[in-house]
Amino acid sequence: MANSNIFFKNLTSIPQRESKLRRVGGTPLCLLSFFYGLAVSARLSFYARGIFRTHALPCKVVSVGNITLGGTGKTPFVYLLSEMIRAKGFRVAILSRGYKGKFKGSFAVVTDGERILMDAQEAGDEPYLLAKKLREVPVIVGKERWLSGKYAVDKFKTEVLILDDGFQHLSLKRDLNLLLIDSASPFGNGYLFPRGALREPLEQLSRADALILTKVAECANIKILKQNLKRALDGHPIFEVDYAPEEVWVQGKKLSLPPASLKGKRILAFSGIAKPESFRHTLVSLEAKIVRIEAFPDHHWYVQKDVHRLWEKAAELQVDALVTTEKDLVRLKDYPMGLPMLWVLSIQHVFRENDQPLFEKFLFSRLGSGR
Repeated sequence: MANSNIFFKNLTSIPQRESKLRRVGGTPLCLLSFFYGLAVSARLSFYARGIFRTHALPCKVVSVGNITLGGTGKTPFVYLLSEMIRAKGFRVAILSRGYKGKFKGSFAVVTDGERILMDAQEAGDEPYLLAKKLREVPVIVGKERWLSGKYAVDKFKTEVLILDDGFQHLSLKRDLNLLLIDSASPFGNGYLFPRGALREPLEQLSRADALILTKVAECANIKILKQNLKRALDGHPIFEVDYAPEEVWVQGKKLSLPPASLKGKRILAFSGIAKPESFRHTLVSLEAKIVRIEAFPDHHWYVQKDVHRLWEKAAELQVDALVTTEKDLVRLKDYPMGLPMLWVLSIQHVFRENDQPLFEKFLFSRLGSGR
């Protein structure tokens, strides 16, 4: 990557949404970050020199990933990508590592495309959510994704595999590397984990075949960010997507409402996601009256005392409803019926302006025209 030092300086000088990682400092974290960087560099070198083996599969492989810790919108983008590829007639399967899932064995099938075979705690919240939303798309969890990918090809005759969170999964050869970047906080404070949010040095951005800038509406400096990325990664296409509210539905009832139903409603919002600011931004855009927001840790599994506390607070504040995300709902069991109601906001990714036809042209130039 040419002029990487200038590139790094330009990007980290752009005002970003404040985060906890941005305020972290101190010698112990600096040392840990240094040794983490050495380990990452050694691993990348071993793959580049062939010391660590990379496996190939007899199908197309598309990786969707990021270079920072969580919160870039991978799950809704994997959903969008899967629907886009399936619409062309390809047989698609999704491979996930099943983060925090309790499944046993080298891999496990969350859904065969027809039936959901695992619950959220076994599979992990994100693979389970994809299994619920998608139809005719197998979802498989496992750490060694070339093994689960081989199973998908043999069992389901898969033609295109999508690697969810696959940018760092170098043991499987891919035909297309899509890298998602949170526009509002692209690289945190510019340091490697645990001092910062980076999972790899910025130079590794060059491994991507295309960049997908997410949450563009939350970034006040999108033009500067895009210019710097284009300058550093000459020839890499860059596309923009935003979150768009899809529907609001009432938990426990077969009732779906348009997102505009939140306008003027007094709500208590809660979530356990990596970057709850995006959830808040969406609610504000819908003109909901947010009386209170409760933030839980990322991937938090709700227990009864959490629900009781939320109920008590909602009753005290006299809100119209509690509102949460689809991802949180799969980690929220046994929510009691009655008042206050629980509304679930479903969101999706949409491409900005004319980016969707351009992205589809780029995508299917790599995958073929389909059937």
